[in-house]
Amino acid sequence: MFQRLQDKALAASVLLVASVPAFAQATDPFDTALTEATTKVGEYAAALVGLSAVAVVFMIAMKYVKKIPRAS
Repeated sequence: MFQRLQDKALAASVLLVASVPAFAQATDPFDTALTEATTKVGEYAAALVGLSAVAVVFMIAMKYVKKIPRAS
């Protein structure tokens, strides 16, 4: 009886090991997430540079507007 139990356990483990490649993914989810994050950071970085340029121009303009008499 113990031998039959060992045979069943061996058969089950062979079946389990043989079915593992079926769960393998074509692309690594970490690589996919990293690529997506890199793309988004690139897009957001460009937007933030543009926003900061607008803010600097606005602050410089306010500096000179304050020098105009009766402007404020």
